[in-house]
This record gives sequence, C-alpha cells and structure tokens, in this order.
Amino acid sequence: MGVGPADLDGPDAFALLLRRYRRVAGLSQQQLAEAAGLGVRTLRDLERGRVTRPQQGTVGSLAEALKLTPAQAVQLYRAALTPRRGTGPAADDDSRVGATTSSVSGGPDAVLAALEPPPRVPLPADPPDFSGRCTELDRLAGRTPPPGVPVVVNGPPGIGKTTVIVRAARKMAAALPDGAFFVDLRGTQDRPLPIRSALAQLLAELGVDRRRLPGGLADRLALYHQATTDRAAVLVLDDAQDAAQVQPLLPVGAGWRVLVSSRRQLADLAAAERISLGALPDRDARELLVGVVGQARLAAEPVAVDELVGICGGLPLALRIAASRLASRPLWTVSGLMDRLRDSRRRLDGLYAGDVEVRSAFTVSYRQLEPDQRTAFRRLALLPWPGYDLATVADLLDTDLDRARVVLAGLADASLLTPMPVGDRFRLHDLLTVFGQERAADEDSDADREAAIDRVRAGLLATVAAAGTWFPSVREPLIRHRFTASRQRFESASSALDWFTSQRRAITWALRRTAEHQRHSEIVTVVEAVRGVANRHHHLAPWQDVFRLAVEAARALADPAAEARHRDSLGFALKYQVRRPAEALPEHERARLLHASVGDQVGYAWSTLYTTGALHRCGRLSEALDRARLAMSLFTELDDVPGRNIASYAIGDILRDLGRPVEAAETHRRGLEHLAEQGGRDRVTAGMFGYRLGLDLAAAGDLPGAVRVLDRALATFVAEHHPTGTAECLSALSEVLANLGSPRAVPVATQAVGISHELGDPLREAQAWYALGLVARAEGRTEDHLRCWQRSLSLCEGLTDLEGRSLIARLAPG
Repeated sequence: MGVGPADLDGPDAFALLLRRYRRVAGLSQQQLAEAAGLGVRTLRDLERGRVTRPQQGTVGSLAEALKLTPAQAVQLYRAALTPRRGTGPAADDDSRVGATTSSVSGGPDAVLAALEPPPRVPLPADPPDFSGRCTELDRLAGRTPPPGVPVVVNGPPGIGKTTVIVRAARKMAAALPDGAFFVDLRGTQDRPLPIRSALAQLLAELGVDRRRLPGGLADRLALYHQATTDRAAVLVLDDAQDAAQVQPLLPVGAGWRVLVSSRRQLADLAAAERISLGALPDRDARELLVGVVGQARLAAEPVAVDELVGICGGLPLALRIAASRLASRPLWTVSGLMDRLRDSRRRLDGLYAGDVEVRSAFTVSYRQLEPDQRTAFRRLALLPWPGYDLATVADLLDTDLDRARVVLAGLADASLLTPMPVGDRFRLHDLLTVFGQERAADEDSDADREAAIDRVRAGLLATVAAAGTWFPSVREPLIRHRFTASRQRFESASSALDWFTSQRRAITWALRRTAEHQRHSEIVTVVEAVRGVANRHHHLAPWQDVFRLAVEAARALADPAAEARHRDSLGFALKYQVRRPAEALPEHERARLLHASVGDQVGYAWSTLYTTGALHRCGRLSEALDRARLAMSLFTELDDVPGRNIASYAIGDILRDLGRPVEAAETHRRGLEHLAEQGGRDRVTAGMFGYRLGLDLAAAGDLPGAVRVLDRALATFVAEHHPTGTAECLSALSEVLANLGSPRAVPVATQAVGISHELGDPLREAQAWYALGLVARAEGRTEDHLRCWQRSLSLCEGLTDLEGRSLIARLAPG
C-alpha cells in the first residue's frame, strides 16, 4: 500500500496512515493495541489525531506490530513529525508528559536516522519533576567497580530506572575526560537493538568513520575494544533485555564506569552491585506532584492528594501521568481526577497522557513472560492479600513445587513481583494487581479462575490443619473433615507460627470464602485445629469472627458437640481479645447446656470454668468465685489435671481482686507446688502461676518479691515463645519497677509498649504507658507524666472489663 506525498503533508497524515496500515494488516484496534503494547484508548486517540506528537518508541512499536516495510516505516515516522491540525510545534494537552522521555524531531533525515543508530546520542534530559532516590544515587556515585564490571539498576515497569541511571551518569561524567555514552538497547521491545547495531553507534561516537565500519561482528568487537582501551567515560546501557546483550558492549579500559538498567535482574551478568528500585516514599511522591502541578493547587485538596498518592503506589510513571493530566487541565480538581481513578476496574483507563500510559508499560513486560508465568501473574492478581509464597503459585497453576519455584523466580526476575522483607514471599504492586485482573478477565474463563482460587483456598486450609498440630489444646480435636496433605512441612512450633504469622490475612480470607460456599465440615474442623494457636497468640487473627463462623457452621451441621466447643472458643475471644466479657458470658452458658445435652462431662466442666472468667471480668466477683470452685470440684471428680490447674489460678485471681492478696498468693504457690509434683513439664502453666503470684505479691506490698517472681515468669514465657504471657509480664513488671523507683522501669515499660502494640493489646500497652508516667512523675517531668497518662487513657477508651476499669481508676488522680 502506498500513500502519496500530498497525504504526508496533510495535517492528519499520521492518523490517516495508521488507520490504512491497520486495515490492510486486517487488525482491529484491540488487536493492534495488544500487539504494540498500547492501550486501546491510546490507539484510538492516535487514529483520531488527538495525540499531538507520538513518541518515537510508540511509532516504532506500531511499525513492528504492523510488520511494515522500511519504506512504509519511513512514511509513518515522517507523518509523526507533521504538526496536527490546529497545533504548532509546541506540544500541548497530555503530550507534555513526553518531556520525560526522548522524542523524534527534525526533518526526513531524522526519520531515516531512527532506522539506524544516530551518529551521537547524548544523555536524555533529566525530567524537571525528578524527586527522591537520594539513597540509590549515593550508592551509584560511591561505587568504583573493577574495569568492565557494570552496576545494574533493575525494577518494575514505570519505576524510573532510566531516570536514575542517567542522573547518576551525568554526575559521574563531569569528573571523567570523555564524558558519557548512552545506548538504548530496546530490551522491552519486540526487536531489541542488535549487538552489531549497538557497536556501530558506539564506534561512531568514539570517532570511527561510519563509512569504514567493519561488517562482521567479530571485527566490530575488536575495533570497539581497541577504541575503548585508553578512554575514561561513563557508558549507560539502558533497557537491557538480558546479559547476552550487555556483555559484548562492556568496554575494556580501566577508566570506564558502566551503568545498566533493565526490568530483569540480569543474575547471570557479573555485576559490581545490583540496585532494585522500589516505590517512591509518600514524601517524594508528593514532591513529584508538586513539581508538575504546583503547591497551591495541591494544598487546597489534601485528602484527595493523599488518595492519589496511595492509588499511584509510589510508581513514578503513574504519578507523572496523573500530574500531567492535572497540569494540562487547569480547571480540573484533584478530586475530579480521583473520580476517574477510584474504581479499580477503570483505573488504568485514567492513567494515560498522550501516548504514554501505565497499561502499555505493563503490557510490554507481560508479553515477554513465559506462558506459565503469565498465567501465574494474572491469577495472583485475583488474590486479595499480599505475601504470595511458593505453595500459592503451585496451587494456582495446579503443578508441583519445583515448577512453581521456576515460575516464581521468573516473575521476580522480571520485576513483576517484589520480594517482601520477611520470609520467601512476594507481592504485586497495586497497579500491577489491577492490570493482572484485567488480563485474567480477558484470558481466563470463569471456571478456570474459580478452580484456581479454590485450589488456593483448599491448600491454605490443609496447611492450617497441619500447622495447628504444633499447638494442641487441652482437649482432643473434633475432626469432621479430612484435608488433603499439605504442601508444606513444619519441623517445629516456631516454623508453624512463622507461617501462621505471615499468612494470617490469607487464612482469614480462606475461612470466609469457605463459609460463603457453605463448606461447613471444613470450617468446623479447621477452626478446631487453631484453638491452641488462638489461646497463645491473640493477635494473629480476628478470632471472634473466626469462631463465630465455626459456630454457624456447627449449627448448620446440627452438631451440638462442635457448636459447644466453638461457642466456648468464641467466648474466649470475646473476653481476652476484644475484652467484651458481658458478650462472652451467654456464649459460655449456651455451651454448658450443649455439653450437658450430649453428655459431655469434660466439656461441661470446661464451660463452667470459662464462665468464671467472664463473671470475673464483668466484676461479679462473688459469683465468679462460686463458679470457679464448682469448676474445681468438677475437674477433681474427672481427674482432669489441666482443668484443676487453671481453676486454681482463676480462684487466686478472684481472691486478689476481692482484696485478699495473701490468700491469692498462697493459692498460686500451692498451684506451683502441684505442678512440680506433676513433673514440671507444663512450663506455660508454671509461667501463668508465676505471673499471677507476682501480681499477688505486688498487691500485698512485697514489691521486691514481686519483681523476682515476675522476672522468672517472664523468662519462662520468652523461652516458650508465648507472646501474650510475655506482654502481660512486661506490663506488670514495668508498673512494679516504677513504684520501686528502679532504673529498669523505663526500658521494661518501653519494651512492653512495643510488644503490646504489635500484639494489638491496648490494655497491656496502656499499663506500660501508665508505668512510664509514674517514672516521669517521680522525676518531676510533669509534661512527660501527663503525656504518658493521656496516652494510657486513650488506649483504655472502650475497655469495660474489670482490668480496664481498674487502670482507669488509677489514672484518675493524674
């Protein structure tokens, strides 16, 4: 197909050519957009002449996707240089974002030069809105690697790799006699720059007459090595596809410094250092927006700006596009832009400016993945939590762990998954998640998506059941469902706890999804498996919600034994996790009746004991003491040793709160003696008795004795990896030390604040702040004293149990 000279001179030459070439190729707009790595909206704007001046990279991608001949490509490039109807040479509207990337300018000679390496390629200009990256730039500037050893900067699409290495190169080049050399390796394009062409560009820049360049690759390499021997400069190799594209271009002279950017990690390239760029911190993201939009305009809408920064997730490309749209539309508000971006299903449609868009940047990386990697990527985007691990990928692909490991490594190498700080887990950037969900909707059937998600759900529950065996509860578990074997094996309680901690959001999701699909026996069984975990680790999950799901599932199964167990667990969570004992009491009372209805005497005794705790925390101390003694008699008849132990320290707790600390201390001492007679194997229960004995001694006025006992109990809980007991001991110890005037009070209270905050235990954190306030008051630091106690009071807000009310009473005089 040909187009006449008159067409090329017309105001809509590029749009006309593009439409004609697409129709001859037999492609729809959707097909061409996908082939060129563009969004459909962008292609539509290009064909309608709405983009003032397409970027060179965009034109090249379209030419490759359309499979144009060299002559046709020249026509398309030339047409791209013709000003649009009603425009001048200066870019307007969204095209100003192009200032951050290179663009084509000049006449026909420049068009032809786009097909061959130009005689000289200077470093691209720094974007005027550059912000942040001080740490990375300092690392780059401070490196002096051995000759020929590059520094690699990698990261996901749109993270600003080119900008960082160019900025670093500019600073380095100022101190080197031969300046800087820049080569765009086009590694993310369908046709990366051949090594032969890259050598031609570099040799020309080094002063070799292009007409005398050797034709063979080996001869060009030899000439290149000769030309770089005595030079000292910075070589920037931008957008590298792989190590094989970089290695031949490394100069041999000792004075060279080489910076390489790539979306891949280039692990097989010997490098002095690898710097992985992550998201911009919020502060730097705001500075970028201010640089384009202006401080006054953003200051008028702080809430909308916060939301915009959050949605862009620190991705410079997204921030720059959003800022460009605002800058080119003075009448727009930030809130108005957010109305276009808030819906995740339309978010990527709104993140475009001219022919620059987030979606096309992601598409390029996605298309370069292997088929299994693409499948895993788009299915990971369907999971509503961060922290994907090996088993998750294996379940999504329905494959083995070895294959999943290869796929996961490929996604990480392509910088589409970001390693998380702890454990072998990865996450997707929020905008990549949106893009992955789009690809899943387009490429996977509903049935395939549902099957993949359900495999993940089932795999998580199987692993919960396996990990839960390391935390047995006081009673044998009720098993109503047999799970398949877990993909993961746990060698210790510590490794099982690490897994619970890392996957707690995923576990909660899996339980809720299982409940939604009315898989009642699975819910009853898996929640039963985590009762022991919940007893020790109150912070790991919203246990009251988890156990409520189990109660409802047991009722649906008409299983009174399971319902009784889970009502007791629900009551436990209401008492200890959210501190609502008045709501816990009817759950335990209902459980007592259910245990009685099925003749479960042991269960009845435990429910009786659990009602003790609820009555105690409601302040109904006399009733609680009677109920605790009833529980003790029931356990004695059943010869249930764990039950007797817990009933014993419950009785001591009530006696202390009744104002009888000496009797309480004697009760707790006897409990420790009985434990020793039993062999002393239950160290956690020994810690519980010791903690309570320390409270008794403090209440009786024996503060030094309380410190000694609490220190021993604390050591026990730390050794047993029992965070709840550790937090309780630290909080109690800090208050006793503060009352003694001990210098240990501040470090112990500070530690208590940190652990309690991490566990989400406001009462223990409030107790620690109270202790810090006591120290400040004793030292005459009135402002610090009031600040600490105010912090303590704010944490007590909403606490209605006996301990919370007691602390509020102690704070009242301050």
